[in-house]
Amino acid sequence: MASNRRKSAAVALAILGVAGLSLASASQLNLTSTTVQAGSVVVADCQPTATPIAVTYTTSFTSPDYKVATVKLTGIDALCAGKALEVKALDGSGAALATMTSASVTAGTMTLTPALPFNVSSLKNIAAVING
Repeated sequence: MASNRRKSAAVALAILGVAGLSLASASQLNLTSTTVQAGSVVVADCQPTATPIAVTYTTSFTSPDYKVATVKLTGIDALCAGKALEVKALDGSGAALATMTSASVTAGTMTLTPALPFNVSSLKNIAAVING
């Protein structure tokens, strides 16, 4: 009977020890920010951070608004050539106004045309992803 109590006590201590280690490990996580932020940037292993891709667009007037007709990306590094590209035009809430894609990036400058032109006044961000 004493042997069973010792075994039970040993099992209980083992469980507490594992739980204690789990808590100790979790308490070592380094979470320092209390702010949640959102944004869009170009993230590509082929595009150097010091060389941002510039974004411009052309417009056309379709009554009653100006519409984005094309989106032009300049400064694309040669290392990105041949990779896939997806560009999203976003409104103020982050919803996509248009998605434009290219199966093969061209170094230097690329001009993309949205399937449906969208209002210039709605455009707040451009998100670009190069992958492959």
